[in-house]
Amino acid sequence: MTGAAAQLDRSTFYVVGGTLLGDAASYVKRAADDDLLQALLQRQFCYVLTSRQMGKSSLMVRATHRLRAEGVAVAVLDLTAIGQNLTPEKWYYAFFPASDSS
Repeated sequence: MTGAAAQLDRSTFYVVGGTLLGDAASYVKRAADDDLLQALLQRQFCYVLTSRQMGKSSLMVRATHRLRAEGVAVAVLDLTAIGQNLTPEKWYYAFFPASDSS
C-alpha cells in the first residue's frame, strides 16, 4: 500500500452500527447527499425518512460538515433524547414543562 491508502487508520475506517464522522474515508456518497445539501442551502425544510441502519445519522453529520464548510451556522437537535413512543402531550411537555403556580 502506498500514498493515501497507506495513511488510513484501519481501526476507524469501518464503523459497524454507528454514525460515521463527517469526513470519514469509508463514507459512500449518494445522490441524497447533494440533494439534501442543495435544499438546505436554499433554506428548504428537509427531513430524511427511511428504515433503521440506512445511514440517516451519517447523512446528517455529513450535511452538517459540508454546511459548516460553506460558512453556514448549524444547530443539531436530537429529538429522540426526550423519548420515543410518547403521547403528544408528553412530547411537548418535555419542551415546555408546566410552571408551578404556587
